[in-house]
Amino acid sequence: MLKNEIFFLGLLAAVISGLLLLILLYLVIRKWLEDRERRKINECIETLSPLIFAYITEGEASRHFQLEGKIKKKAAEEVLTKLAANLTGEEETGKLREFADRNLRNYFQRQLKSRRWSTRMNALYTIEDLHFIELQPQVLEAAKRERISHDEKVQSLRILAAFQFEGIPDLLLYHSENLSDGELRNIILRLNENLFSHFIADFHRAKNPLKYAVVDAAGIRKELKYLHFIESVYASYDGEPRLRAVKALSSLGMVKDITPYLDLRHSEDWKERMMAAKLFGSLKEPELMPYLLDLLHDRSWWVRSQAGQSIMMFPRGKEELQIVLDTSDDSYARDMAWEWMNKGEFG
Repeated sequence: MLKNEIFFLGLLAAVISGLLLLILLYLVIRKWLEDRERRKINECIETLSPLIFAYITEGEASRHFQLEGKIKKKAAEEVLTKLAANLTGEEETGKLREFADRNLRNYFQRQLKSRRWSTRMNALYTIEDLHFIELQPQVLEAAKRERISHDEKVQSLRILAAFQFEGIPDLLLYHSENLSDGELRNIILRLNENLFSHFIADFHRAKNPLKYAVVDAAGIRKELKYLHFIESVYASYDGEPRLRAVKALSSLGMVKDITPYLDLRHSEDWKERMMAAKLFGSLKEPELMPYLLDLLHDRSWWVRSQAGQSIMMFPRGKEELQIVLDTSDDSYARDMAWEWMNKGEFG
């Protein structure tokens, strides 16, 4: 009985050792193949770089532009990506895209349909880097695909926004499930003024994450033409959209009339009181200083901190904080005044 167990354990150990050896052998061979492929790509890059550069800058064609095989096409992709990051002229950029369209269109189309997620994502990033607008139909197809990873969906929409695709408003209204407001904001900020205006016109139809992204984007753009829209959101909505509107107004640094926003300092929601302090600081109107000093005594640390920061944005902000430090009976307010007066002087 014992001999049988020992034999079985020995056999099991031999099998496991054999499997581990096979795995090790597989990894060694795979690494060797990858290194060999990388060397070939690097050799092609050295050959293709001056030829592609000459074509893009001088329009010189060459018989060496016969890019057969995966190695040469991968090398050309890397050369074009590096060039795209450094080219600024419209003529050179146009020639780069012309070269890519002529030589690599089919290559990228196959990559977009690859079974490997990494290959598809790499193709999307390269299409964005090259501003390969000729592949917009394929990118649109990917964006609408039901079975697609989250990262692919986001990247496809980013590309379409960068290409100023006219159908992007409908895509985001009806095909942006599970995208966060941050991801949507990043996409929307790539749009020109005309496309962005569609989101303002259809704001009431958007779901909450898209609403938040549109209001945020209006504030980040810092253009006074969006003031009416942002104030209308504040007046018409409660909760998060209203908070985002106040934050956007703080970015603009302007309101038509401060009166509708004064009651925020008495809100039961600490986030609204904090946004009130932020808005008052961005406006820098002297009559708002007493309200900020009141908010410096708020029960919420976040509100006190924002009030202190906003007070420091005024020309005499430091002097006002010194008065609080010298006269206030509220130790929390004094601590916050001291913190903002000395911010940056330590550590």
